[in-house]
Amino acid sequence: MNKNIFNILILICTTVFCTAQTATDFTSDDCNGTSYNLYSELDAGYVVVLCWVMPCGPCALGAEYAQNAVQSFNISHPGKVKYYIVDDYANSDCNYLNSWNTSYQLSPDATFSSPLIDMNDYGGSGMPKVVVIGPNKQVYYNGKNNQIDELSIINGINQSLQISTDVQNISNTKESSVYYDNQNKLIQLSENNFNSYKIFSISGELVAKSTVLKDKINVQFLIDGLYIIQFISQEKTYSYRFLKNN
Repeated sequence: MNKNIFNILILICTTVFCTAQTATDFTSDDCNGTSYNLYSELDAGYVVVLCWVMPCGPCALGAEYAQNAVQSFNISHPGKVKYYIVDDYANSDCNYLNSWNTSYQLSPDATFSSPLIDMNDYGGSGMPKVVVIGPNKQVYYNGKNNQIDELSIINGINQSLQISTDVQNISNTKESSVYYDNQNKLIQLSENNFNSYKIFSISGELVAKSTVLKDKINVQFLIDGLYIIQFISQEKTYSYRFLKNN
């Protein structure tokens, strides 16, 4: 495939057809007067978990699920997952919100009462409503009411963490150390310095993983679409984006 055509297809697939829902940016002060910009947090590599609450007793359970899910990554990914509690319709004052957090032993990274953070951007209201947003600005979990469960939030966070913001478009020239042979559906390695690899769909789903035993990885089994392959060495993880198509 011509390199320019390949890059155009990558751009189209990334921006239009192959992505999950894109998060809506906001800039708002929290209840302590600190200004937050969502996209700046994501660009810095954080995963952001938003939890809208009424606040009320029934909302506390979903907020606790979200907090437990976030805290489960404290050891493996310290400081990488941010937890924000947001008043659902921005009609509760901050003193009440902070008191409610304390009553239910909730300790979010920030609490907001702001109409600028709108849960309707994510498919309607919920009491509570939880959304997980990855560093690539895509939504990996969206739950509300009694549909919220801790394991699903954890899975959404895990998928978000797998998608690196430092992703290169894979080359299609043999002179490169890693290149994609679209005709034979092979990813070729000129030097095998990697221990293992993982392949993710653009939505963050893990679709394949294995040790690197050869200088070729067959991706014929993948359905057509945009993927990210991560090569893991002892020192670093390298991520490449490639488009598999017939």
